[in-house]
Amino acid sequence: WQRRSGGTLAGTPPDEARPKSTWSMVNGYDSHAAVWDWDGYDRTPEYDYWCSYARRYGDKVLIPMCALAEAGAYLARQGFRVTAFDISAEMVYEGRKRFDSVQNLSLHVADIRDFRLDERDFDFAFLATQDLHLLSDIEAVKQAFASLAVHLRRGGCLALELVLPPSESYEYPKRVYHPRVPNYSDKSVWKEGEGRYDAATKRHHIIQTVYVRDRQGTSSFPYNIVLQYYERESILDALSEAGFAVAGEYGSRAREPLTPQHGEWVIEAVRR
Repeated sequence: WQRRSGGTLAGTPPDEARPKSTWSMVNGYDSHAAVWDWDGYDRTPEYDYWCSYARRYGDKVLIPMCALAEAGAYLARQGFRVTAFDISAEMVYEGRKRFDSVQNLSLHVADIRDFRLDERDFDFAFLATQDLHLLSDIEAVKQAFASLAVHLRRGGCLALELVLPPSESYEYPKRVYHPRVPNYSDKSVWKEGEGRYDAATKRHHIIQTVYVRDRQGTSSFPYNIVLQYYERESILDALSEAGFAVAGEYGSRAREPLTPQHGEWVIEAVRR
């Protein structure tokens, strides 16, 4: 199948809290932490979607690659017991500053490819949007699935949102991105970016500059991303190898049946 078209905190997190391995697919992610929520657009419908999904399996939720853990905080406020983690100590630090008062939310610094939590009985885990595509190759994906499987109970669910690789290369020109709803009173944040997709390597390159204007003036930093897309069979094989059985494949969050024409791909996998 191919897509046819184009607690109380102080100071900075210690270095020893950082995972020994890092992604090579993102540049500027740590710098982005302080303004990660620059777009104040209301994402309640998305978070409600994950709440509804999780309720079918239980109330103990694991969220890898969580960034600031905005989704995790929302689910925790709805009564779920949430553990979330991210590879960036800066992201986790900023997330704790924002959500330290939220009950039933635990944030950690960890690498999805090799993490060890004391709890191994989570009911539900999810990777939203294109997060899994930040892993550079299928071996990294297999490591991630294996680590997640260890922490889910038998019958627990891993939900994935992926993109099927387009069959043709494309590129899009540089443009400016302003927040749909400004989120800060003390500064303005916007982005300038361009991108291209290489069908031969199945890699989507996103090249951005993030601008921050405050009382001291305007500063900027690069934020470059490479998303690795995978063929359907490779992901299904990796899930099976890690001990998951696919319970459903969908072409959207509305759970419409997946077809070869779909670009979006939602997988519901249950730990055997």
